[in-house]
Amino acid sequence: MKKFFFLLFAVSVFGVMSNAQVLFEENFDYTVGSLLTANGYDAHSGAGTNPQTVVTPGLTYAGYVSSGIGNADVVNNLGGEDVSKTFALQNVDGTTIYAALLVNCNDASATKTGDYFFHLGNRASATSFTQFCARLNAKITAAGVVNFGISNASTAGTQVYSSVNYATNTTYLIILKYVINQAGNDELYMWVKDAGVPTDEAAAGTPDAAQTTLTGVDTLNAFGLRQGSSANSVSVIVDGIRIATSWSDMIGAAVPVELTSFAANRLEGNVQLQWQTATEKNNSGFDIERKTESTDFVNVGFVKGNGTTTNTSSYTFVDKNAGATTAYAYRLKQVDFDGTVSYSKVVNVSAGEIPSVFALAQNYPNPFNPTTSIIYSLPQSGVVTLAIFNSLGQKVKDVVSGFQEAGSHTVHISASDLSSGTYIYKISVNGLSLTKKMVLLK
Repeated sequence: MKKFFFLLFAVSVFGVMSNAQVLFEENFDYTVGSLLTANGYDAHSGAGTNPQTVVTPGLTYAGYVSSGIGNADVVNNLGGEDVSKTFALQNVDGTTIYAALLVNCNDASATKTGDYFFHLGNRASATSFTQFCARLNAKITAAGVVNFGISNASTAGTQVYSSVNYATNTTYLIILKYVINQAGNDELYMWVKDAGVPTDEAAAGTPDAAQTTLTGVDTLNAFGLRQGSSANSVSVIVDGIRIATSWSDMIGAAVPVELTSFAANRLEGNVQLQWQTATEKNNSGFDIERKTESTDFVNVGFVKGNGTTTNTSSYTFVDKNAGATTAYAYRLKQVDFDGTVSYSKVVNVSAGEIPSVFALAQNYPNPFNPTTSIIYSLPQSGVVTLAIFNSLGQKVKDVVSGFQEAGSHTVHISASDLSSGTYIYKISVNGLSLTKKMVLLK
């Protein structure tokens, strides 16, 4: 088993192989209307002014591994808050960093001279991010027409734009390639795709823009989403960000073993990890790795795999040594019988016992037969109702009905009395409601 294949309906993917690495994946799978700064982002500039928020729906692009999973972010043209997140430090000469993201220009302006809205770089701290490279630009050349470009320096006039014009209100897959050259100019390339996901650089064809005559930075550890001023900047919707050190990991190339879900939640003072595979090949098992903001990943446990199987397999691991007041990041290190390893995407767990937002997780496993679990979080205490409805909107089962304290809660459901089909489960508390779908297969 070399790496993991990502199903389009899934929420997670194994994508690191040997010395290659998925550095970051962002699907904006957060509560609509919540601030990015409430979901792990740092405001390194203009904090609180036109704060960036989660919007719905997310962007879709056929064949792309991070298509249509969560919601999206609007990087507007009003100026104000710029946000960023870090990834594993990259500072070795010759290292290539790839970034892919879905972009949809929703700006109705007749013309805009353009500015950058996404960039990689070296972030000194959560509030100091001034060393940029691999900047992605957008400009409006006419009403309904957008052009994308790149720049490797902060100097005005260094942008290189594609010779191709694109349409506003259309989703494109944009791929960036950045090569560290500690002895000279760093290399930056851009591809803009309106259909298809190239399996490698050769399949991608000639870059739409290239910049190889400027010095960028030779140490990269973060990416940023920037909101420029209305005079120059273009409003765009961003989704499906993937940053990796290989092309195949960046696009989530199809590989033999399928991971269909991976999630982490606080549960009764501990952290519970849950994941599911659709098939496995030569899978010895999974090392569980955990890190904090100030530490590297360390091994905290191991779960035995199922070798080679075409059956769905569900896994659970409870980290009983996780501190209640510490935020953690987790990943799975899948190990083959021959010692080959692959890494999952990283999932995060916030600090504190009391959740900051009202949230309803996807039931696990899903599809299920006949039992499944649902995790939800309550930022405030209240009278909670959780019920299951059929496709006609008729209630078929009451799950929870009563007062519950603020915190994370898990309920286990048996649907042995229900028929196969798609159901909706709905939770309500303090005037708020959330719904999700579940599938029962008997």
